[in-house]
Amino acid sequence: MVQEGMAAAVATTIDYTPSLLTSMGVVAPPAGQINPAAFIDFAPNGMTVEQSLRGATRVAKTAVGRGASTRVALGQAQIWLTGVVLTMLADTGRGVMGADIAQRPNLAGYVRVVNGTACADCMILAGKFFRWNSGFQRHPRCQCRHVPALSKKHAEKLGMISDPYEGFRQLSEAEQDRLFGRMQAQAIRDGADIYRVVNINKRGLGTASGHARYGTPNRLTIDQIYERTTAAAARAGRTAEQARAAAIRIMQEQGYITGAQVGGGNILGRHTGFGALGKGGKARAASDAVEAARLAGTRDPLNRYTMTAAERRLYDAKARLDMAKTGYQPRSIGQSTADKYAPLRPISAKGLATYERALAAELAKLPNQADSVRELARLLGL
Repeated sequence: MVQEGMAAAVATTIDYTPSLLTSMGVVAPPAGQINPAAFIDFAPNGMTVEQSLRGATRVAKTAVGRGASTRVALGQAQIWLTGVVLTMLADTGRGVMGADIAQRPNLAGYVRVVNGTACADCMILAGKFFRWNSGFQRHPRCQCRHVPALSKKHAEKLGMISDPYEGFRQLSEAEQDRLFGRMQAQAIRDGADIYRVVNINKRGLGTASGHARYGTPNRLTIDQIYERTTAAAARAGRTAEQARAAAIRIMQEQGYITGAQVGGGNILGRHTGFGALGKGGKARAASDAVEAARLAGTRDPLNRYTMTAAERRLYDAKARLDMAKTGYQPRSIGQSTADKYAPLRPISAKGLATYERALAAELAKLPNQADSVRELARLLGL
């Protein structure tokens, strides 16, 4: 019966992506055709459907072992089974969507959209762009879905990228408290980073090294901050406004308030990082380049240390082809001890063609890339 439900989920979802693309006026031809049977034979978790449902028996027997009556035990098993089946059906549909997006090379990724009332976890991810190969994070009974997009910029033009703070502010204070927790919602209203508040509440505090490097809270939870400042204010005879001001100050010290409340957040907190090549500040040349760009308010578009990942892929593909055209196998881009003492190796015609194809593949992505990537292509003479 569950497999029949999965088959129905596949049947109703298999036309989802092509229909949505047509309504959006987006052309993204598929590499092949989705095979419905591939999504029915096994559960989305990779096990057989029967194996996935056996947990209901364990839930019931565990409840009996703890002294529950037969009726209560079966009730707990029913709740567990309902959640698993609903999640399995939703995951089957999401699997079809993900596969169909992945098999369309023109689609860079998808935007996560909420179906119905979002929980706190989904609310901070709703309206966010993900690459086509990014897994779809979900919880039991999650109803969020994919919306395909040519690129992040394309999604922004269509108004699909949303700010979780706007969604938060549209809720009543009672709804905010219900979804996030009373003190967590108050922290967000007081200026705390919504991403930090939700993640710390769900996963716990960070490590001391994480706090030193990224400003991640590692000592006091939101609940502890409000409880301590309220108690201290009561002992000292301070007003509620003074207690709140103290709570805000401690949230800033702990790393919950990291700056302006903007979509995407200030994920790195008080330390803004040193770029992908800076190794947290250990790689001095890269770190210095990032800090210099930050101080100047602009970056050198041809400095590899301050490039985005997309810019670096294009830059590296061009650099490797240029090296290959000299007749030798390209060395590593940037300093490499392995290359420093290794002899040059001649490159074959087949090897040269490989690097030509790599650059051609990056150039084919340009129409859907950010303006900075297209500007880099112009600077590189491409």
